[in-house]
Amino acid sequence: MPPTELLGLVLAGGRSRRMGRDKALLAFDGGTLLQRQVRALESLCARVAVSGAYAGFDCIADMRPGAGPLAGLQAASAAWHGAVLVLPVDMPLMTAELLAALAQAGQPAHFQGHPLPAFFPDARALADAVDVLLAGDDRSVHALHRRLGSRALPMRNAAAFANANTPADWRRVTGGS
Repeated sequence: MPPTELLGLVLAGGRSRRMGRDKALLAFDGGTLLQRQVRALESLCARVAVSGAYAGFDCIADMRPGAGPLAGLQAASAAWHGAVLVLPVDMPLMTAELLAALAQAGQPAHFQGHPLPAFFPDARALADAVDVLLAGDDRSVHALHRRLGSRALPMRNAAAFANANTPADWRRVTGGS
């Protein structure tokens, strides 16, 4: 997929309650975790945006605050007309190589056992699916993948999928940094 058609979206709109402070602003890799995730997407995408409100970043505000990842996907799909590559802010070890593999899937995709990161080749189809889910009871990213018929790519480099939601997770994933 040509990068001119690809939006990189960092999901950072959550409240980080379990971490006790904003995960996006944790120090990591010579800057903040948010800066690191933006850098991971920059070489792959025409535009990199953040779902959340962070000064100095291209941000897309949730249209439905408090509705979880689907709210960020809804806002991004309303603001973009090409493909969307989604990366959660709390996966500090995710690699650009794995993200590139997603972007080359050619259809909605994620890695086996992990609904995020994810690739959605058509923002309009993404918007329609998210709207249906937000009107229902199952507002999970898993339900979104089922609705879109996403392909589950084989998982490689299991460490890259480590998620840091609590201070203990952060110490385990980053070795205490």
